[in-house]
Amino acid sequence: MYQIKLSRKAEKDLVKIPQEHRTHIELALEKFAEHPYQRHDVVKVRDSPKNAPRYRLRIGEYRATFFIYHNRLIIEIITIGKKDYTG
Repeated sequence: MYQIKLSRKAEKDLVKIPQEHRTHIELALEKFAEHPYQRHDVVKVRDSPKNAPRYRLRIGEYRATFFIYHNRLIIEIITIGKKDYTG
């Protein structure tokens, strides 16, 4: 099981989201951390560097962008926002 770490920016983003959506996002992130190799709506972010690729997880109308550190079993969430959110 991977551990979820939120960046300071992601923590601030999450606080701004209404409670019912926040709960849904937190549950989706936990589910992804428990089973990261199952089929989730995860896509590698276009133009992210090959040595440190960023990924995007779609959770309803929200998106979470993150890094995956396989060697440390950590998923670091960078930002959380609506689909048209630019960070």
